[in-house]
Amino acid sequence: MTHLVVKARSSSHSRWILALAVVLVLLTAWGMFEFGRYRSGFDILTVQQQRSEYADQLAALAAENNQLREQKAILDRSTQIEQEAYKQLETTVTGLQDELLELKGELAFYRGIISPPDAAKGLNVQSFEIRNRGEGRTYDYKLVLTQILNNDALASGTVVFVVEGQQEGKAKEYPLRQLSKQNGDLHFRFKYFQILEGALDLPEGFTPSKVSITVKPRTKSHKQLSQSYDWVVQES
Repeated sequence: MTHLVVKARSSSHSRWILALAVVLVLLTAWGMFEFGRYRSGFDILTVQQQRSEYADQLAALAAENNQLREQKAILDRSTQIEQEAYKQLETTVTGLQDELLELKGELAFYRGIISPPDAAKGLNVQSFEIRNRGEGRTYDYKLVLTQILNNDALASGTVVFVVEGQQEGKAKEYPLRQLSKQNGDLHFRFKYFQILEGALDLPEGFTPSKVSITVKPRTKSHKQLSQSYDWVVQES
């Protein structure tokens, strides 16, 4: 009589076989996956190389961008410096032009003193002007007296200054002493020229039309003279 003997295998041996089978299955699956990607044109090495190239290009572009920013900052600063220099130059030129005009005015003034046109020898009124101070009815006046053609004698005396006009429809005259803080008439004493200037306040309701100026010298060698000027106000 034949007997069948059944022997049980070791459980640990079975687990190793199962693990090996799982690993083989996973490797096979990974290999098939990579093979599929390769067949479809997806190469991991190529992708990594492209990524590296893109990173290098990006770094180069960033460096170029920073360089362009620095160049733009330098150009902006240069432009700002040029604009400031131009403004300073323009201011300097304007100042020199104003100074030149002032010097020309002074030159014309002194030429008028030395040899004025149509001026008699002796005492003369070189110029008279009224300027608006911009403070209500307050005005500045400037009177220039001269002595012509190498006259070494001192000229001295007084100036009678009268403003003529209309007030309430009637003719009205105001001497300078009533319009300013000047007590009495103007006084002069000079050899070549003298500038008499000050301020005057017009009364309310008074409309000036002209200014009469009478120069009264004290010395017999000078003659009295009178001048009349229209009330023409110059802007300051």
